Amino acid sequence: MIISSENCKVEFFDQPEYVTNQSDKIKHILNLFLDFFDILKLDLEISFCSESQIRELNKKFRGKDAITNVLSFPDQELKILSKQCIGELLICQNILEREALDQKKRTFDHFTHLLIHSMLHIVGYGHENENDAILMETKEVEFLSKIGVKDPYK
Repeated sequence: MIISSENCKVEFFDQPEYVTNQSDKIKHILNLFLDFFDILKLDLEISFCSESQIRELNKKFRGKDAITNVLSFPDQELKILSKQCIGELLICQNILEREALDQKKRTFDHFTHLLIHSMLHIVGYGHENENDAILMETKEVEFLSKIGVKDPYK
């Protein structure tokens, strides 16, 4: 599935039905993201993968031998916030769905949260120290509320 507009191109691979069925809503969310964060260009590849695949990639690229819900790979190493969101996201479908169920969230809302969280990493936001985490979480929660997704941290 490909979602595109003037400054936005997102290609999905092996996406679940709850993503395919919401392509218009995702396009709307992506365009709002561009405006809200003043992003000039968004060009992403988003792949859904298995637990074993994401564990292997997490170990290879982050040195963590553990399963995670999503990995973000910017096109280049970003040292500062960028006006471009270019890169690749890998989402573990089983983990996403399990977390949504455990946290009593709609699967699509949890997908949306992980998508926005990951895109913020792509443009340079992080949570390695407390100040950065507060900034990122504040922006993330503010945007999610704008699109009707409850604060994922409460």
